[in-house]
Amino acid sequence: MKSSLLWMQDYVDVDMNQDMQAFADTLTIAGIPVEQVEYWGKDIKNVVTGKILKIEKHPDADHLVICQIDVGTEQLQIVTGASNVREGQIVPVAVHGAHLPGGVKIKRSKLRGVPSNGMLCSAHELGFDDSVLLPEERSGIWILPADTPVGVDAVKYLQLRDVVYEYELTANRADCFSMVGLSREFAVLSGKTARYPEITVAENDETIDGKVQISIDDEELCNRYTARLLTHIKIGPSPLWMQQRLRKSGVRPINNIVDATNYTMIELGIPLHAYDYDKVAGRHLIARRAKADEAMKTLDGIDRTLNDNMLVIADEEKPCCIAGIMGGFDSEVTERTQTVILECASFKGSNIRHTGRMLGLRSEASGRFERGLDADSCINSINRCAQLLQEMGACDVAKGIVDVYPQQQKTTYITFTADQVNAFLGTDIPEEQMMHILETLQFTLQKDGDTITATVPSYRGDCTEMPDIAEEVARIYGYEHIPSTRPWSDITVGEPGFEYDVTEKISRILCSSGLNETVTFSFMHPDQLKKLLYKDGDPVYQAVPIINPITEDFPLMRTTLIPSLMDVLARNQAVKNPSVGIYEIAPVYIPKELPVKELPEQKLCVSGLLYGLRTTGEWPVQASDYDFYDVKGLVEAVLSGLGIHADIEVSDYAPLHPGKAARYVKDGKVLCNFGELHPKAMDNYDVTGPVYIFEMYMDAIMPFINLMPDYHKVAKFPASSRDLAFLAPVDTSNQAILDIIREKGGDYLEAVHLFDLYQGKQVPRGYKSLAYNLVFRSEQGTLTDQDIQAPIDAILTDLKEKLNCELR
Repeated sequence: MKSSLLWMQDYVDVDMNQDMQAFADTLTIAGIPVEQVEYWGKDIKNVVTGKILKIEKHPDADHLVICQIDVGTEQLQIVTGASNVREGQIVPVAVHGAHLPGGVKIKRSKLRGVPSNGMLCSAHELGFDDSVLLPEERSGIWILPADTPVGVDAVKYLQLRDVVYEYELTANRADCFSMVGLSREFAVLSGKTARYPEITVAENDETIDGKVQISIDDEELCNRYTARLLTHIKIGPSPLWMQQRLRKSGVRPINNIVDATNYTMIELGIPLHAYDYDKVAGRHLIARRAKADEAMKTLDGIDRTLNDNMLVIADEEKPCCIAGIMGGFDSEVTERTQTVILECASFKGSNIRHTGRMLGLRSEASGRFERGLDADSCINSINRCAQLLQEMGACDVAKGIVDVYPQQQKTTYITFTADQVNAFLGTDIPEEQMMHILETLQFTLQKDGDTITATVPSYRGDCTEMPDIAEEVARIYGYEHIPSTRPWSDITVGEPGFEYDVTEKISRILCSSGLNETVTFSFMHPDQLKKLLYKDGDPVYQAVPIINPITEDFPLMRTTLIPSLMDVLARNQAVKNPSVGIYEIAPVYIPKELPVKELPEQKLCVSGLLYGLRTTGEWPVQASDYDFYDVKGLVEAVLSGLGIHADIEVSDYAPLHPGKAARYVKDGKVLCNFGELHPKAMDNYDVTGPVYIFEMYMDAIMPFINLMPDYHKVAKFPASSRDLAFLAPVDTSNQAILDIIREKGGDYLEAVHLFDLYQGKQVPRGYKSLAYNLVFRSEQGTLTDQDIQAPIDAILTDLKEKLNCELR
């Protein structure tokens, strides 16, 4: 929202000589945040209006012409290359010594040998952006209206010198998306009195009765619909003053009908729309839901497909407008239009926002409807627009208004006391001052003893209870005048819980291992799961749908962290990052049932990804890539740090490469899956590999965590170790051998480690050689060979009988 302070003078006296940035700060502190202060025309000097008396061709240049210009006090010769100049036109003229925006200075000169005493100016050269200019105004000289006086200061006449505030208003202050709404704030903060336009319409003898019919089929989405009939339409440009005000508000002038609706919207905050009467079938406008897959072409020339959650304004044959967003191409007002139906309606803001998001379409009108508008103001707005058009001679206004208002907007009453407000704010503001502030903001007050009842203005839908009244008092009183006090409360000091301690420990382990933590969106798309080769029916597809997703790429709450990490990898590879080591600790969201009837479970997960170089090639160290044992080591480091001893086995986790995937299991629960990403998954994501991932499930891990370190006395007696090498069938797992060694190793077995795996010429086909180091120790004395021989024999026997493993 932008507001011209010259325009604001119509509603409240603004001191144009004050520090405009300081006043902008005052507005910001009071809850009307000014994002930017624009100083228009401050650099423009010596630009006047001039009339082109005569145009001659340049003798030495085909693209130049010589203009004789009357600037009131003298006649100037100016050479220009503009192709749109004609004799009799009035244009802005920068005379010798003029200054233009951007530091441009104009001096007398010669162009191809012909003296030129100034420059004819385009609208762009005088500070207007192309976005607020018509196509014919974006190139060539700015042609002013024929009734423009000659020889006057163009800066003043064209209202070029101005201050424009650009606001970043919060969604709850819909009332401030208008000049009149802002003027209330200007008035109360500057101690002035706001004044509002007097709205009167001179109706002719022709009546609207029987000529326009209005219906509301869906009262939930449209709670008021009003219309007027404008006859004897004369399409043309709007007055220059209106065009200038629209441009400073960021709106491009089109023609008098469109400009009047936009002007009224900016002035009063209620959008309007005009339909060509002869293009409305049955002269009947209906506010209804669109039909499934119903299509219409909007004013921007795009064919749009609608659904039955969208509100449209239709005639008896077709939709004419996407309600609150954009009109239809087939009912557009054109130069041939003779009669207009002017509408003003109130629509449900959330539906307008949803429709705009689904269609990827947004407008000045939809931005206002989304925030919720005052239905009681529709009549004022439609009358104001009709008045403006009538005053500029663009139409006659038929007698009467069609007004369908099935459910009146309820009036809000708030009861409070001054003590309640002061207790809420921590202030000691006198009751009289509170009442003065609220009455200045146009709240109607009734006092009964200490109790005050405020009648909330219809346009302040954000005020519903006492704290809202307190906020109004505080922001006008001035937050800077409210002392800082410490609120009393019987509270206890918060302490981190067990889960927090665990996640912090995991994060320290992974960070110290060289990984970087990522924080990604908690959303996903089902296509991401398909890319990772999850089969249809997998529980990961049972995801919570999002009613209003931030984009169409994220319609679901995520059930796994892997897609988020893959997106991070893809972006890193796109910028040629040779090494990626990342992890994320975050919840996934598992619904108890679909459709969702209660809050989903939030299950904490830890996922990580490795790709590329483990170490860079810097002499004397050679570059090396991550491999399977790096990701295995990370998982083991985390489990070991949490005091968990688990069994490893082959994994069938869908995204992982078969034969290069494993998982840790304890008491039948899968604690994590890890391994190399499946080649097809890498192709689906268009990334290079190999890529290694892990995913740990904290709900399974939590019961086994022991953050207290194990304490052991320093051993008094030496250990005895034995190295045993076995020939084992190739399909025999290391874990199966370890289980037998630990089971039969007896009380003295302290540790066992696999230190060699060999398959070669000395090993029979179908077998592999596994070598283990067994450590035995006793707390009572030094062990002898006889003490450890019995458990070794038991180990050899069991391995032979159960796993067909023989000692080499």
